[in-house]
Amino acid sequence: MARDPDRKPRGWRDLIAAVESLESRVAADAADADARYKLAVLLLEVHVWTRERPELGRARDVLKQAVEKRPSHAPSHAVLGYVYDALGIRGAKQALACMAEAHRLNPGDKIYEVYWMTLLSESGQEKAALAAIKAAASRHGLDLKKVLRELAKARFKADAAALLMNGFIHARNFLRSRLGDEAERIQNRLRPGRAQREAAAQHERCLQDQRELERSFDPSRVPASLRALSSLASRYGIGDDYCRPHLLQRLQKKQRAQLVRALDRRATPLHAWLDTFPEGKMPVEAAAMMYLAVGAEEIRGHTAR
Repeated sequence: MARDPDRKPRGWRDLIAAVESLESRVAADAADADARYKLAVLLLEVHVWTRERPELGRARDVLKQAVEKRPSHAPSHAVLGYVYDALGIRGAKQALACMAEAHRLNPGDKIYEVYWMTLLSESGQEKAALAAIKAAASRHGLDLKKVLRELAKARFKADAAALLMNGFIHARNFLRSRLGDEAERIQNRLRPGRAQREAAAQHERCLQDQRELERSFDPSRVPASLRALSSLASRYGIGDDYCRPHLLQRLQKKQRAQLVRALDRRATPLHAWLDTFPEGKMPVEAAAMMYLAVGAEEIRGHTAR
């Protein structure tokens, strides 16, 4: 495993420390299926960051042990299926078998069910996939007849792949997201106080981004019709998709509403100005204005929920 924390994203040290803690548990207890499952989840998180295939192989090996030691644990089967799927064509047969077992053990989990149906379709078992889709449609709140009509109208073949694409969740993405959340929970349990420390570090990073933007922003380079937005743009027009919402949500509700109104009143000249820049050539001030507008839409969306 590449373990150079100075060349990895924030949080890498914590992740590697958690991996090493679980590796010690696995080495100390040959019967600990839970430690093996959790280790595999963290190894997959390492793979997300490094894209190194050996991590997939290590995750596969510890998951095979976890399944042997705890055969009734549906998540172990599902994640092993995910790993085989990620390994490509060589693991296709094993991926399908693992996901089928996960679905059998926990038929109420929609991600396992749709993933299994997806693998059925991709393995060429069209008849079985269509039968499974038909049986699952009502449980997923899907009007199958309506989907079939829409496919026919668009002149698309109503095969299993099309039905899955147009009527069900994208199981691979949903399982990947679930595993990311689980990796975070595992690390937090292994290292008490980690979540609070990480939140504090994230907040400080956002404040640094904010100070840097204020330092580099020059209001004189903004058209006179938009200069009233300069103070807001220089503080909240941050490109980072975590920091911008984080800082905006710390404003009072009244202040957020005022920001949205200020953007709305100047939307036409703002978009006209932004359109004068070729792609990738925006100066700091224009980019900040653009991200401020994005922030206003985020506030609007958050308010609507």
